[in-house]
Amino acid sequence: METIVLQTHNVGEADRFCILFTKEKGKLAARARGVRKLTSRFGGSVLPLSYISAEIREGSAGFMITGASRIESFTQDNIDAFMLAQQGLELLINTLQDEEALPEIFDATLHFLTACSANKEHSILPFTLQLLHLFGLLPDKVSIASFGQHSNAQIAFMEQSITGNWDTLITLKTEEKKAFSQLCSSLISEISTRPLNTGLVMKDMRKMNAD
Repeated sequence: METIVLQTHNVGEADRFCILFTKEKGKLAARARGVRKLTSRFGGSVLPLSYISAEIREGSAGFMITGASRIESFTQDNIDAFMLAQQGLELLINTLQDEEALPEIFDATLHFLTACSANKEHSILPFTLQLLHLFGLLPDKVSIASFGQHSNAQIAFMEQSITGNWDTLITLKTEEKKAFSQLCSSLISEISTRPLNTGLVMKDMRKMNAD
């Protein structure tokens, strides 16, 4: 099944515990046995930021990854792009419910990771807005103009974000971006299981680079 690897943890001598986002079954926790061995046939595919075709079986001990082949890897050489991608994946880990198929969010995530690979620095805000819309926390395009007290530029930005039209995004002023960020943070806090950390790490890194 089509799968995005959100996060992995090494366990035991050669296994890897994985948090997956599958198109057919939604978020799953699965164990990949022996994938850290040099002889593993698919260990190089089961890594974070990878889009893979995975064979997943459910047993008495939970889900197991029995095979995988890489479709695309979104590993980033640019640290800012990498941290943006991680921020998006952390957002999914904290908001998706286990074993709930969400194909629209799956496709939106692939779009987001592709944007990160192209080093589009603006990708996290439109992805967050689109995600909130798909969760039903933002209005659809028809009623968006009546949502809150936003400028015409903000309304256009929100419409473009939730429809995935990110190539021609309206340029927002700093204060307009902050207003959206505050809105997103407020809405995410209603559905997130824990605070997000990646965004804070990114801010600290940028501060260190500026010093």
